[in-house]
Amino acid sequence: MSVKHSPTHSEENLLRRRADYAQMHETRPHGSLRFHFQLYEILPDPRWPAPISPHWHEEYELLMITGGKGTAFLGNRRIEVGSGDILFIDGGIIHSLFTAESESDPPLAFSALVFGQDLLSSCGSDDIQQQFFSRHQSGELVFREIIRPSDPVWEKIRDAFDEIRSFEGKEEENKLLIKAGLLRIWHFLALSACSSRSDEKESGRKALLIKETLSFIHENYGQDLTLKELANRVHLSEGQFCRFFRSEVGMTAVEYLNFYRIGIACTRLIQKPLPIWEIALDCGYNNISYFNRTFRRYMHCTPGEYRKMQSELR
Repeated sequence: MSVKHSPTHSEENLLRRRADYAQMHETRPHGSLRFHFQLYEILPDPRWPAPISPHWHEEYELLMITGGKGTAFLGNRRIEVGSGDILFIDGGIIHSLFTAESESDPPLAFSALVFGQDLLSSCGSDDIQQQFFSRHQSGELVFREIIRPSDPVWEKIRDAFDEIRSFEGKEEENKLLIKAGLLRIWHFLALSACSSRSDEKESGRKALLIKETLSFIHENYGQDLTLKELANRVHLSEGQFCRFFRSEVGMTAVEYLNFYRIGIACTRLIQKPLPIWEIALDCGYNNISYFNRTFRRYMHCTPGEYRKMQSELR
């Protein structure tokens, strides 16, 4: 699809947020040390099938689907989501979100609240800290990962979520209300908490292997990476590794590598006045034709068209 029109304000936000999310990793700051909170509003974008690429961070995340249908991957758990559903994503969990493949379904839109444990925890070891935070951190109190509109606590959580959303752009003067809203949500999550998962240890081991693999890809995406090399790093056969990676991340290792490389290429096309062939080489593509085909598959435009669109935004 050729992109030749002048971008609207909404398109400008979508493009910037798309690049932002595509390269998110665990070291990305959410808020500040003094107020460890960040609100994200992501609008629907039919050109981008994965509004959240596989990543993880230490903070908690509450994500409410505000439109469309899709699939969320939380660790190795696949969850179909639709408008109104609320996800709780624990710190350290690899997660991703994909728009439904059916063209009849609208693309996903969602709001996300990302916040650090330190924002809610007590400084001391009082009853609230012990009962609602320490037990959760130890794995004794496990929150449900999906709250649907039919659940008894959904309306309470939705109302607190919406109040926090109403403070977008006014977070500085509403810090106390935001914290109060998050504590309300935490209260209702605790009311509907489930027992500790029996596979917690195995899930932790798998998550560690995936994190190591993703970190290796992020550090070496410009090299000629092979499935054999990735599989050897976690002591699995290629077949075992492919099944393992897909079950944990929601896409194949090759798909993820291309996804990450194209995200890097988008940033370099904007920031660096380099020839497209040089950017392709830097991102691990030795064949410019293959790079162009892969770029178009993910971005629905050529690298040149993408660079032109971005230059018009500035």
